[in-house]
Amino acid sequence: MNVSNFISEYWYLVVFYEVFCAALSAFIARSKGRDQGNWFIMGLALGIFGVIVVLVMKRLPDELAAKNNLLLDPQHYLRSGWRVILFLVTVVVLYYLSAVVAQLTRVVPPQSFFFLFYIDVLLATFLMLKFVDKRRLTSVGFPYHGKIVKEILLGFLIGAVMIGLVGGVELVVGAIRLGLRPNLNLVLLLRNFALSFLFFGYFAMGEELLFRGYPYQALLEGMGSIGATIVMAAVFGLLHFMNPNASVFSTVNTILAGVWLSIAYLKTRTLYFPFGMHFAWNLVQSFFLSLPVSGLLTNRTIFIPTDFGPDWLTGGRYGPEAGVGTTVVMVAAILYFILEKRIKPAYPKDPSDDYAAIKERIGVGSESEAK
Repeated sequence: MNVSNFISEYWYLVVFYEVFCAALSAFIARSKGRDQGNWFIMGLALGIFGVIVVLVMKRLPDELAAKNNLLLDPQHYLRSGWRVILFLVTVVVLYYLSAVVAQLTRVVPPQSFFFLFYIDVLLATFLMLKFVDKRRLTSVGFPYHGKIVKEILLGFLIGAVMIGLVGGVELVVGAIRLGLRPNLNLVLLLRNFALSFLFFGYFAMGEELLFRGYPYQALLEGMGSIGATIVMAAVFGLLHFMNPNASVFSTVNTILAGVWLSIAYLKTRTLYFPFGMHFAWNLVQSFFLSLPVSGLLTNRTIFIPTDFGPDWLTGGRYGPEAGVGTTVVMVAAILYFILEKRIKPAYPKDPSDDYAAIKERIGVGSESEAK
């Protein structure tokens, strides 16, 4: 598509983008007590610069896709590393803009701004797929097939059994003690369950989109399954190190969890299966076992923990994810998933199928890798 065709087809987006940049700059200036007119012009200029960048990118000659080109690969795709960086920048910008808008409109209290983050992750994923990769949103891990519910429920069952084993052993040996929450009635119980279900479901899907979604799948293309899994699992673990009461042991276990969930994606090439496991692990750990999840303990639980026992076993105030029980079940699950041949993609492998074709381009489970 040449420049004139681009402008004629997307002129409304260009106009909206320019007005949005200018208006947002004026809003920011107003909140900071600065001159709105100057900032309006500055936002307009920034928007024009962004459009120019897009137009220049559209005119890049095919020769730039040479094998040694640092920007494009031989198939004329933006290289995976640049796409990951662009995705992260997009998330940061969207989060900043959404927080500014939320603060100005006061539709979301400041303490709840973090809930906007994963909405921004989803929006950044859509933008990258639509305008950079030229793919549908479903191709990031949400194909339509007849086994969606089965994959989610199977993942949920596996995740629940795994954390149930960890917490169950700790209860049986007396490493943790739980007392029934006082004044708990049926209405309160159902309310707490519904809130926990929505909360942990939202954050499980958000984390899967971030850590097993677009950036992970872009790294798969550039680094292969082993390198991409190690990198994203390490990032997953290190970010959780910032949680309350985190330790080196908890970080190692969280890295193992990142490997576990990544392999679940690699086996099915959808996000349904790892989402189900991630969701169940957190929900059962918090609501039913009433234990901290990655250092965070809520009051929407059935019980109140009164004793956490030795930290090496129970994880102490961080929760089971910092204990040896989690290490054992994670290593066992990783080995099982690697060796199990019955867990495989449920969508059609017909090359004419758009979703299957694009996943083969990413390289996960390709014929060359399978050999």
